[in-house]
Amino acid sequence: MSIVEKAVEKLRNLQPGPPASPAAEAVPAPSASTIERLSGRTHTDQATESPPPWHVDLVALERAGLLPAGDEANDRLANELRRIKLPLMDNAIGKGAKVVPRAGRIVVTSAVPGEGKSFTAMNLALSLAREVDFDVLLVDGDIPKSHITRALGLDGKPGLMDVLVDERRQPAEVIVGTDVPNLLVVPVGRRHPLTTELFGSLRMEHVLEELGGRHLRRLVVFDSSPLLATPESQVLASHMGQVVMVVAAGRTGQHAVDSALQSLSEEQYVGLLLNMSCLPASENYYNTYYGLYPRVHLAGEA
Repeated sequence: MSIVEKAVEKLRNLQPGPPASPAAEAVPAPSASTIERLSGRTHTDQATESPPPWHVDLVALERAGLLPAGDEANDRLANELRRIKLPLMDNAIGKGAKVVPRAGRIVVTSAVPGEGKSFTAMNLALSLAREVDFDVLLVDGDIPKSHITRALGLDGKPGLMDVLVDERRQPAEVIVGTDVPNLLVVPVGRRHPLTTELFGSLRMEHVLEELGGRHLRRLVVFDSSPLLATPESQVLASHMGQVVMVVAAGRTGQHAVDSALQSLSEEQYVGLLLNMSCLPASENYYNTYYGLYPRVHLAGEA
């Protein structure tokens, strides 16, 4: 081959070939770190999904004595609860006879044990949840007995005490959504020996503000220990705007009722609810199962 032919051949080899087809280009496989990141993101997205609503077992509640047995008793109770909740809702939205501070917080209590306060708290919360303008948060604040927590099957779940003890925990974390429309629940949580001090802390007020949803139209209903039975019950009541005090007919003496009332503030709306009355419906004051009365000192036996 001559020198000229060699030069031509060299030039030919230096010229670029036709462009490669895009389909023929190799697509780089994702690196292991990319796969891990995508996998991690998927797990994170799944973790942030809301858990399914907690099933409220009405049969279990009835068995635990927190719901009335029989259709007739249910109907009578439902009618009376409509009367009971009206002033509570009016106060909550500012339509009551006077302005009640913190009216969205309602505590159900009694003077002494055994008067039906947990029964009342449970049924009042269920009745309020039927209102279209509110959602209702039922908080088990009866730390020693935690009747509502156990009846709902929420024992062992984080709750009120956990969020008071651990300031890193957000109050919203202990709110349990239920399959009852508009009803949320906060269980007791892990018990603590300094319950009274925790209830009286600045942290408690912060937690109550957060549980109340701040600007949401939410009613927070607490089931509390009896006012004369535990020191923390009076501290808890001091944070509330409205108090429903259950009085057992023929069982609770005037002195006990008076002592319990004296532990409450004059700024609070206080209603006395007569429970366990033996009067037939036709002779009952409200012609129903319960009666809610304005704040008064009862004469004789309640």
